Amino acid sequence: MSDSQLVQLLENMLLTPASDFYLSSILYNPDGSALDPLTIAEVDLGSFTIEKIPIDIVIKKLNILGLSNSQVKLDNGTDPEIVVDGSTVTFHGKQPNTQDGYQRPPAVPNQIQASGELHVNLNHIDMPPGTFSLTINHVDDLTGVFSATEAVDGQLDTAVVNFSALSVNPVVGNGNITIDIDLATVFKATINQLLNEDANQTKLIAALNGQLSNPNLLASLSQVATTEARKALATI
Repeated sequence: MSDSQLVQLLENMLLTPASDFYLSSILYNPDGSALDPLTIAEVDLGSFTIEKIPIDIVIKKLNILGLSNSQVKLDNGTDPEIVVDGSTVTFHGKQPNTQDGYQRPPAVPNQIQASGELHVNLNHIDMPPGTFSLTINHVDDLTGVFSATEAVDGQLDTAVVNFSALSVNPVVGNGNITIDIDLATVFKATINQLLNEDANQTKLIAALNGQLSNPNLLASLSQVATTEARKALATI
């Protein structure tokens, strides 16, 4: 089978909830080897000033759930937003997944949810860690790029899927992203308001996309996608 025929098969499976290669299925793995769940070790939001007092904010051990509750977008409700160039596939998805036939795993929330440790240095003094939580109501564009080839020509069970790019692009503003913190300080409300500013929410999304573009994460996701592709193709 040619690589182009292989790509056509996988393109269709990416849209089919019953397939092992369905988008939500390849993004979710409870052992953490895919995209959902995802942990970011540290997000440094930088330095700020509150009432002339310097403050540094870092989020650690940020655990993110719900990214796999995604589907490929359909133009006019019927045309998948997928572009194929040779053996390379670029898809555009959305979150949450509302496609008929998809059953979301119990461990996957409908919306993207994240929680972590909030570390604040206030006036050059480290405060006791607090808590950080984030909710993204919807993501209008989740973009992924992968290639699909056969290691041995004509043998579907040698299909290899390699992800080269992945990013999420939710709307910032209009209440789409909500951040809540708990911290033992009189500046709690001010810090919470600061983190909910569009510029700082944009920093968080940039940090998430930085993690999604990490070669190690893409390699791990590629291994999962390759395994699921071979399982799906075994029924052909």
